[in-house]
Amino acid sequence: MESVLNINFDIWTLIKILALLVLGIYIIFAFIITRQVKIMTSTLTLGFEFIARFLAFIHLAFAIFVFITALVVL
Repeated sequence: MESVLNINFDIWTLIKILALLVLGIYIIFAFIITRQVKIMTSTLTLGFEFIARFLAFIHLAFAIFVFITALVVL
């Protein structure tokens, strides 16, 4: 007798959803790093503020790029 609740469970779909969730959390982390660098460079004058802000922005942009790429590929 066939089950009334025929649920197709695919482990790969679960892994894809979890990977996208982790990448989404990483984007939040990258945004927090960008804000922290902005606050740090506004309070401290060390001479490399532009480089620190630039690297933080590149990090955030790369995190967003990886998320979008994973969204398309997965």
